Parts: sequence; structure tokens; C-alpha cells
Amino acid sequence: MNQRIAVFTNGYSNEFIEQVVTGLQKRAQIDGVDIFVFVTFCTANDHVLQNKCQLNLFHLPDPKDFDGAIMLTNTFNFPDEQERVCARFQRAGVPMISIEVDVPQMSCIKSENYKGVRELAIHLLEHHKAKKIIYVNGIEGNVENQIRRQALVDVLNEHGIGLCAEFQCDYGFYTAFLQMNNYLDAGNALPDAIVCANDNMALGINSALNERGYSVPEDVLLTGFDMTKIGQHTFPILSTVSRGWEKFGEVAYDKLMYQIAHPDEVFTEECHSYFIPSESCGCPASEKAVKNRFDAVRNSYYSTLKQDMMDIFFRRLQIPLSMATRKEDYMEKGMKDNPDLPSLGPDYCLCTEPEFFEVDDEQYPKRIRGYSANMDILYELREGKRMPIRHFDSKELYPDYVHKEGDSNLYIFAPLNYLHFIAGYVAIKNSPELLYTLELGKYCMNMNAQLFSMRRHIFSKRANDELKQIYMTDALTGMYNRTGCNKVLYEYISSRKAEGKRSILVFADIDRMKTINDVYGHLNGDFAIKATAEAFRKHSPSDWLFGRYGGDEFIGVGSYPEEESMEDLIKRISEAMSKEFEALNLAFVLHASIGYAIIEPGQEDTIEMYIQRADKYMYVEKEKYHKYIDSIDPRNAE
Repeated sequence: MNQRIAVFTNGYSNEFIEQVVTGLQKRAQIDGVDIFVFVTFCTANDHVLQNKCQLNLFHLPDPKDFDGAIMLTNTFNFPDEQERVCARFQRAGVPMISIEVDVPQMSCIKSENYKGVRELAIHLLEHHKAKKIIYVNGIEGNVENQIRRQALVDVLNEHGIGLCAEFQCDYGFYTAFLQMNNYLDAGNALPDAIVCANDNMALGINSALNERGYSVPEDVLLTGFDMTKIGQHTFPILSTVSRGWEKFGEVAYDKLMYQIAHPDEVFTEECHSYFIPSESCGCPASEKAVKNRFDAVRNSYYSTLKQDMMDIFFRRLQIPLSMATRKEDYMEKGMKDNPDLPSLGPDYCLCTEPEFFEVDDEQYPKRIRGYSANMDILYELREGKRMPIRHFDSKELYPDYVHKEGDSNLYIFAPLNYLHFIAGYVAIKNSPELLYTLELGKYCMNMNAQLFSMRRHIFSKRANDELKQIYMTDALTGMYNRTGCNKVLYEYISSRKAEGKRSILVFADIDRMKTINDVYGHLNGDFAIKATAEAFRKHSPSDWLFGRYGGDEFIGVGSYPEEESMEDLIKRISEAMSKEFEALNLAFVLHASIGYAIIEPGQEDTIEMYIQRADKYMYVEKEKYHKYIDSIDPRNAE
């Protein structure tokens, strides 16, 4: 046994996820089993590529590393989501269980929708004597909505009455809010009760009534379905139907263990729904419900503050990452003065593709399946301590993961991507709070934007540096050109003067360059220029900077050599260059005359003055060489 199970879900059904995962943890802790939750945030409103690449996360785990898997199939918005998971795990023969939705050849645990609504309807009619009832529908054609409506209609028919009106909504707060206002705007009287297909729409109805000056339950009774936290933390506390989700996780774990032991058996387990009367239908709330609401109100400021903390966290990241020039800047600049989010806990990491900050848009692989084996850990917090950037094998899923016998840990994985640019994923250990509050989706969305912005700036800086290098570099010699001399060499001299340090400016000129071009051709002339540049750099001190000042003129700047005189240094450079030229066995004589100027820190002379001084010294040397070469062979004279 691997002692670990996988859970696959879409993160927008956060309360359902919390109830299932919490139940799973209770059982897993007894057996010492680790839980790995893989969560995506696909919606119909997102770009198709964004959704498609998020599903890449489901290719991260190797099915053979898990004893079994649970799929929260009812949370998925697209068939692709469940198909990705099913195909891989079923093909590997790993036992799987589906939650709430029947999947071919797979066991299923689901809740029924009929009994709870039937109890609710009987309660309204017989206990509260309601006769005029409005039903607020969910999405048209939705099976669960149809079952809930049918339960209500059946009870009404048994009592010889029918629905006085219906609203067609979409399970959303705002559509129910608008429909209630439209109903009242039409001059219709309030019914005795309004039955909603879920809590979210019931809250919308309650807000619309409150805005019009009506009170629930004094003026109208109101009920919901699903027993959501917000419905239990409001005024009045919603009367609702529970599907028993609080037991789903424990049941799912037990049934998965059964499925592992009986892999060939396919079964369906059904949990009954039940009605919970409370304040919105005129009944007293339970002591537990009142306490939960009080705790929620008491903690409301901290809950809001935690959301603000995330906003502040990303605002603080924005400017440093917009100036990033390499991936290490995420930690060194972005996180330098930015505290970690408490909701992420003391153990989490950002795992990124090694090519994400290295390969440009045209070459970046448009991969929508799997992750690289060798991934970067861009940022890691381990037991509250920040760890240095490093690499790890993505097969580990969580860096350095090793199951410890008897321990049970919860690991959460969420994808990081922007359209087809797969950045990597975030992995969190034993801190599921973000997953239970929708904040994980918000975190991933913001982190996607930050990482992609960081990537854009890194590549923009590289492109600008390349253009700058081209702009300032002489194509023939590889030295700085005249512009580069102005930008780099002269700034070097200024910085040395500002530091109170001496420097040297050296000027070199090829002797009788015109003769080489006229007699031996411009190709040989280009070779002479290139050979002189290479020799000048090769035999000069390593810390010098060089530029091609003009056609056959070169300039070098560097620190003043304290260990030898300038005359000796220039002589040594000149002789070394001459020996190298002789070794080339050229058809023509190649020689360069060199002059220099010493730059003192206290001097106020301009760059032009130093160049003139070095040029003047160089021409003295040039005259000496010309006289010498002409004395050997008068035919060399120009």
C-alpha cells in the first residue's frame, strides 16, 4: 500500500470541498493515510486555452503511486475534467469513486434531493399553515432542480393546492434578487412562503425583500437548500435542506477502502437529505446554529482582514517583480520585504517550469499534458523558514515528499498558467484554509498575473540588452563602437575619478593603413583591423575596456598600473602585438602605434582633452616607427 489517496475537484464548490475533505481527514488520520487534493478553477467564462491548460494538473500524479482516488464529479463544469481523471486512473486499474454523479463503470456516493424538500413542504403547510407558495427554480433543465420542484409540487397536490407562482433563475443570488423585485414591481402580493432551490437564491430573495421594507419571517416565510455557511451566518438563519455532506467525506473514505479491497464491485451509496427548520421559516434556530452565527460575526473583521492581506501581498509583489531580470528575483526582490501570507501556512512552495523564464514565446512549448521532470522551486517555505531556490523531480509532487508511517498529511495542488503558458503549480501542506474560502482561486489568479508579468519583463530586459549591445558594438571587432565608448568607457573614467582613483586612457592606431587598403585590398584591410583589435585586447590588462574609436583607431581605458611604469606597460603591449603580427606571416607589414594619457582624480579635464593628449603621444610614436621603417626600405614610405 502507498498509504495515500488522491482527490480531484474544481475549487469553486468550496463549502462542499471543505465538508468532504474534512471528513476524509478524520478517517485518514486513524489509518495514517496522506491525502493529495488536485484542484482546478475552470469556468465557462474563461478562455478555452486557460481551462485546457489548467486540466494539465490532473496529469501531474502518477496513478500507480496511489491506493485509490475520489472524484468530486459534481464540482466539474466540463466533461473534459472528469474524462481526464477517469481515463488515467481507470486505465491504471486504480480504484476510484465518484461523488454525486454517476460515471460508467465506477462506484458512486450521492445524495438524494427529494426527501428533504418533501419534509420542508409538509412543515410549511402543516406547521405554519402556508397555502400560497412560490418556487424559485435553479438552472432550467437541471436534474436536481427538477427533483426538488417535484417534491414540493407532490406535497402541494396532496393538500389540494398548487404553486401560486414560479421564478426561473440560475442558482445565482442576483437573478433571484431581480426576479423578486420584478414580481413586486408588477403589483403582486406577497405569498405565505417562498421555497428556493438553493441557499444562494434564498439570500437574493431575502435581500430584495429587505430592500423593499419586508421582513423574513414576519411578512413571508423563506427556505433554501444545501445548508451553506453564509445561509447559516445571516439574519435570519436560513431554514434549509441538508444533503448530509458533513458525513460525505467519512462515508467516501470508508467506501473507497471497501472498493480497494473489492476492485471488481461497482456500487451506489445514497445519503438522504433532510430538512432543518430555523429562523427564516419562523422556527427557533438550534443553539449550535446561533453560536456558529455569533462566532462568524465575531470573526468577521479578521476574515475581511485576511482577504485584505492577500490584496496587499500582491500589491507589494507587483513593483519588485516588474523590475525582475531573472527568476531568482522573485525571492530576492519580490519577497525580500514582503511577509508570507498566514493563510498559506508554514509549508508551501511555488514549483515552476524550468523553461518558463528562459524560453521566449515563440519557442515555449505549447504543452497541455504533464510537467517537466526537473522543475524549479521558485519559492519554498518549510516550517516557516524560507529555503533557497533549487530543483526537484516533479514525480515527488511535493518536494522531498516521503510518507511517514502513522502520520496523515493533507497536500493541496493548484495549477499556475496563463493560457497555454504553463508556469507550474502551487503546493500547500496541511493548510487547507484557502481551499475552503475560494481564496485559493484568487491566489492562483493573482500569482498567474504576477509570474507572467515577471516573465514579460525578464524577456523585455533581455531583448533591450541585446539591442543595446548591438547598438554599442562594432560588428567587425566586437569592441564597443563610438557610441559604446561614450556610454561605457567614458563613464568608467568618470566613476574612477569620483572614487578618487587614477586611471589610464590608451590610444592605438594602425600604421600606414591606407597602403594596406590601396595595395592589398579592403578585405586585408578588414583583417588588419580585426587582428589589431584582438591583439590589443589580448595583451592589455584584463580589467581594461576597449572600443573602436574610428576606422583604424582604438581606445582602451582601465585602472592605473601601480606595479610598473606606463612606459614599460605600453612598450610591453606594443612588443607583444608586434610579435603576434609577425607570427601571422602576412603579405604586408602590420604595426600599431600606441599613446596614452594618465587621468588623475582631481583633474577637471574633459574626455576630449585626454584623447587629444593620448593621440599626440601616439603620433610621436608613429613618427618614430615611420622613420625606422623607411630607413630599412624607402619603398615603404607613403
